Amino acid sequence: MAEFSALRQEILERVKAQQQLLTLQLTVTATIFGFAISRPDMTAVLLIVPFSSYLLCGRLVSQHFGTVRVAEFIRDHLSKRVPGGLHWETWLRQSHPKPHLLGSLLPLLLTFGGASALGLASTLGHVFGNSGVDMGLRVGLIAVWIVGLATAVLSVMLVLQMTGRAPVRAWRQTCLF
Repeated sequence: MAEFSALRQEILERVKAQQQLLTLQLTVTATIFGFAISRPDMTAVLLIVPFSSYLLCGRLVSQHFGTVRVAEFIRDHLSKRVPGGLHWETWLRQSHPKPHLLGSLLPLLLTFGGASALGLASTLGHVFGNSGVDMGLRVGLIAVWIVGLATAVLSVMLVLQMTGRAPVRAWRQTCLF
């Protein structure tokens, strides 16, 4: 039972870390947008949003899959060692279906992918249409914008994987352990 308690504590720490990462994402994004809005000549700073969103999303998803792995260990290995079994993880899995669109999927998509898309959309005119930008800077901005678009797509894919809407590769291939 001591091992079970320690593993449950690890799960709680991971869930707490997820909440902190979500709060950090909202704070960082709001700060960057607030700064860019208050200074119209600093529109390009919004190109940071897709990158920071992707990095924080990756950490959040990593914590989620770490929690899943601990829960699977409890269910598959630890429960067998306790007389009568623990059955908590089995009950939890059976009584809680996949996250639904409005409950968790859409908020996570908006928090990470949506913030990235808004940052990219807000910089479109500056990156592609501003005639006052020299060619070298424009090429650099376009490159950063395209990579930002790729990170926005990756954020969406991570959220879809986390919520069970996209396939997840084998655990050994995720490098999460």
